[in-house]
Amino acid sequence: MPRIIRKALYHKLKELPELLEFQQDFELLSGMRLAFVDELGLGDDGEEGGERPPFCAAIHATEAGTAMCARTRHALLSAAVHHSACLTCDAGLNEVVVPLTISGIRAGYFMFGGTVPLSPSPQSIHKARHLLRKNGIDFNEEDLEAWMRQTPVVAKESLDAYRRIAQLAAQQIALKVTDQLVNPETQMPAPVKKACGFIRTRALTEDLHLSEVARHSGVSEGHLSRMFHHATGLTFREYVTQVRMEHATTLLAQTDKNITEIAYESGFQSLSQFHRVFRKVNGKTAGEMRAAGKARQAQ
Repeated sequence: MPRIIRKALYHKLKELPELLEFQQDFELLSGMRLAFVDELGLGDDGEEGGERPPFCAAIHATEAGTAMCARTRHALLSAAVHHSACLTCDAGLNEVVVPLTISGIRAGYFMFGGTVPLSPSPQSIHKARHLLRKNGIDFNEEDLEAWMRQTPVVAKESLDAYRRIAQLAAQQIALKVTDQLVNPETQMPAPVKKACGFIRTRALTEDLHLSEVARHSGVSEGHLSRMFHHATGLTFREYVTQVRMEHATTLLAQTDKNITEIAYESGFQSLSQFHRVFRKVNGKTAGEMRAAGKARQAQ
């Protein structure tokens, strides 16, 4: 299943009333924020979802802390390929991730945590400071102790119970929305499959129009527009944009081409259009994304 369609499914689920209601109920019962993030562990703004507790916010405010959090998130998502996972980061905080899978498509993840299993002791504070220093993060002892004492305490048994509750909710949401939201590509109407293939082969070199794609697909513009949105969760123009964005993101990560070259090679008609769309889709500029990628490679 193309990432374009997985991303559309994620955005649909984020607005699903049943999912929003579960998030609210979970937070009321547990006192923990329940984020719903995409396959990269990110929210709509391109960042880890949600307002962070003081300790997490302090860590994330440093460059080394951001890198440590990214490594933790990557390890957590890697461990949750087929089932939920729990991990303790070097700050001593427990984090949980629960995948939400619909008809074999990984649509997103529930993430919660930022808790400790026991009230901080001098030993646990010392250990956290030592491990944070190893990651290049140095806090003074008073601040560190204050932040750790503000961290929610959730016993391991309780955290496991909350994880099971989130798993059950993910399963129920998946069952409820399978027929409503998912049309695996093999089950797409023939005109939509034809349109998707046509767009993917032409979007990088041509300024595509719905009328042209509709003629190629053998249906009217209005009919294709309705079928296309129902089957993919995206409008025609959104799909074209996503194809171009995926190509641009690949070039940014895998080549040394400058951003102007990438913009035009990805089918954009102007550099200003590319910059505007890139920031809207990815939550950051192309230059910022390339710099972040290089920083991760250097670690």
